Amino acid sequence: MRSNGVPSFPDPGGNGQVPKGDAQRFGVSSSQLQAAESACQHLYPTNGGSFQQLMQECETTGDCPQAVVQQALNVMREYARCMRSHGVPNWPDPTIDSEGRPFFNVSAAGLSYQYTHSSLVGSKDLECERLVGGSAGVPVPLG
Repeated sequence: MRSNGVPSFPDPGGNGQVPKGDAQRFGVSSSQLQAAESACQHLYPTNGGSFQQLMQECETTGDCPQAVVQQALNVMREYARCMRSHGVPNWPDPTIDSEGRPFFNVSAAGLSYQYTHSSLVGSKDLECERLVGGSAGVPVPLG
Protein backbone atom coordinates (compact mmCIF):
# COMPACT_ATOMS: atom_id res chain seq x y z
CA MET A 1 0.00 0.00 0.00
CA ARG A 2 2.84 2.37 0.86
CA SER A 3 4.58 1.83 -2.47
CA ASN A 4 1.25 2.41 -4.23
CA GLY A 5 0.54 5.89 -2.92
CA VAL A 6 -0.50 5.45 0.73
CA PRO A 7 2.79 6.28 2.51
CA SER A 8 1.33 6.27 6.03
CA PHE A 9 -0.35 2.85 5.68
CA PRO A 10 0.52 0.96 8.90
CA ASP A 11 2.03 -2.50 9.20
CA PRO A 12 -0.31 -5.34 10.14
CA GLY A 13 -0.89 -5.79 13.86
CA GLY A 14 0.59 -8.62 15.91
CA ASN A 15 -2.32 -10.80 14.84
CA GLY A 16 -1.39 -10.27 11.19
CA GLN A 17 -4.63 -8.49 10.35
CA VAL A 18 -4.42 -5.81 7.69
CA PRO A 19 -5.32 -2.41 9.16
CA LYS A 20 -8.68 -1.02 8.16
CA GLY A 21 -9.48 2.63 7.71
CA ASP A 22 -10.67 5.28 5.35
CA ALA A 23 -8.68 7.63 3.16
CA GLN A 24 -8.75 10.36 5.81
CA ARG A 25 -7.18 8.04 8.41
CA PHE A 26 -4.31 7.28 6.01
CA GLY A 27 -3.91 10.91 4.88
CA VAL A 28 -4.77 10.40 1.21
CA SER A 29 -7.69 11.03 -1.09
CA SER A 30 -10.37 8.40 -1.63
CA SER A 31 -9.19 7.89 -5.19
CA GLN A 32 -5.58 7.33 -4.01
CA LEU A 33 -6.73 4.75 -1.45
CA GLN A 34 -8.93 2.97 -4.00
CA ALA A 35 -6.08 2.88 -6.52
CA ALA A 36 -3.68 1.41 -3.94
CA GLU A 37 -6.24 -1.15 -2.76
CA SER A 38 -6.86 -2.15 -6.35
CA ALA A 39 -3.13 -2.48 -7.04
CA CYS A 40 -2.64 -4.60 -3.90
CA GLN A 41 -5.77 -6.74 -4.12
CA HIS A 42 -3.81 -9.71 -5.50
CA LEU A 43 -1.83 -9.83 -2.25
CA TYR A 44 -4.90 -10.51 -0.14
CA PRO A 45 -6.08 -14.10 0.41
CA THR A 46 -8.99 -14.73 -1.92
CA ASN A 47 -10.76 -17.74 -0.48
CA GLY A 48 -11.87 -15.96 2.66
CA GLY A 49 -10.56 -18.70 4.94
CA SER A 50 -8.99 -18.09 8.30
CA PHE A 51 -5.25 -17.58 8.51
CA GLN A 52 -4.91 -21.07 9.99
CA GLN A 53 -6.80 -22.58 7.05
CA LEU A 54 -4.80 -20.60 4.51
CA MET A 55 -1.52 -21.55 6.17
CA GLN A 56 -2.49 -25.22 6.25
CA GLU A 57 -3.36 -25.04 2.55
CA CYS A 58 -0.01 -23.38 1.89
CA GLU A 59 1.85 -26.14 3.74
CA THR A 60 -0.01 -29.02 2.14
CA THR A 61 -0.51 -27.79 -1.42
CA GLY A 62 2.22 -25.23 -1.91
CA ASP A 63 -0.44 -22.61 -2.78
CA CYS A 64 0.96 -19.77 -0.70
CA PRO A 65 -0.47 -16.31 -1.38
CA GLN A 66 2.08 -13.61 -0.64
CA ALA A 67 -0.18 -12.05 2.01
CA VAL A 68 -0.38 -15.38 3.88
CA VAL A 69 3.39 -15.85 3.69
CA GLN A 70 4.02 -12.33 4.97
CA GLN A 71 1.57 -12.80 7.83
CA ALA A 72 3.22 -16.12 8.73
CA LEU A 73 6.68 -14.55 8.60
CA ASN A 74 5.58 -11.76 10.96
CA VAL A 75 4.25 -14.25 13.52
CA MET A 76 7.24 -16.54 13.06
CA ARG A 77 9.75 -13.69 13.59
CA GLU A 78 7.98 -12.80 16.83
CA TYR A 79 8.08 -16.47 17.84
CA ALA A 80 11.81 -16.69 17.00
CA ARG A 81 12.58 -13.61 19.11
CA CYS A 82 10.63 -15.19 21.94
CA MET A 83 12.47 -18.50 21.67
CA ARG A 84 15.83 -16.72 21.75
CA SER A 85 14.84 -14.60 24.73
CA HIS A 86 13.63 -17.74 26.56
CA GLY A 87 16.94 -19.55 26.39
CA VAL A 88 17.24 -20.98 22.87
CA PRO A 89 19.83 -18.48 21.56
CA ASN A 90 20.42 -20.23 18.24
CA TRP A 91 16.74 -20.33 17.24
CA PRO A 92 16.71 -19.07 13.63
CA ASP A 93 14.51 -16.48 12.00
CA PRO A 94 12.08 -18.01 9.50
CA THR A 95 13.05 -18.52 5.90
CA ILE A 96 11.24 -19.52 2.72
CA ASP A 97 11.66 -22.99 1.20
CA SER A 98 12.02 -23.71 -2.52
CA GLU A 99 8.21 -23.92 -2.86
CA GLY A 100 7.60 -20.53 -1.24
CA ARG A 101 6.56 -21.85 2.17
CA PRO A 102 7.85 -20.26 5.38
CA PHE A 103 9.65 -22.51 7.85
CA PHE A 104 12.35 -22.57 10.53
CA ASN A 105 15.55 -24.11 9.23
CA VAL A 106 16.67 -25.34 12.63
CA SER A 107 19.17 -27.86 11.27
CA ALA A 108 21.07 -25.08 9.46
CA ALA A 109 21.17 -23.27 12.80
CA GLY A 110 22.88 -26.30 14.33
CA LEU A 111 19.85 -27.49 16.31
CA SER A 112 19.29 -31.25 16.25
CA TYR A 113 15.95 -33.00 15.94
CA GLN A 114 16.46 -34.44 19.42
CA TYR A 115 17.07 -30.98 20.87
CA THR A 116 14.15 -29.26 19.10
CA HIS A 117 11.82 -32.06 20.21
CA SER A 118 13.08 -32.21 23.81
CA SER A 119 10.92 -31.36 26.81
CA LEU A 120 13.15 -28.34 27.47
CA VAL A 121 12.46 -26.80 24.06
CA GLY A 122 8.87 -28.04 24.17
CA SER A 123 8.13 -25.99 27.27
CA LYS A 124 9.66 -22.88 25.68
CA ASP A 125 7.67 -23.60 22.51
CA LEU A 126 4.41 -23.68 24.47
CA GLU A 127 5.27 -20.44 26.26
CA CYS A 128 6.20 -18.65 23.04
CA GLU A 129 3.13 -19.91 21.19
CA ARG A 130 1.06 -18.52 24.06
CA LEU A 131 2.86 -15.19 23.89
CA VAL A 132 2.38 -14.82 20.12
CA GLY A 133 -1.27 -15.76 20.35
CA GLY A 134 -1.14 -19.50 19.76
CA SER A 135 0.54 -21.26 16.91
CA ALA A 136 -1.70 -19.30 14.50
CA GLY A 137 -1.04 -21.95 11.92
CA VAL A 138 2.67 -21.30 11.94
CA PRO A 139 4.54 -24.21 10.38
CA VAL A 140 5.95 -26.83 12.69
CA PRO A 141 9.51 -25.77 13.57
CA LEU A 142 11.45 -28.32 11.52
CA GLY A 143 14.26 -27.82 9.09
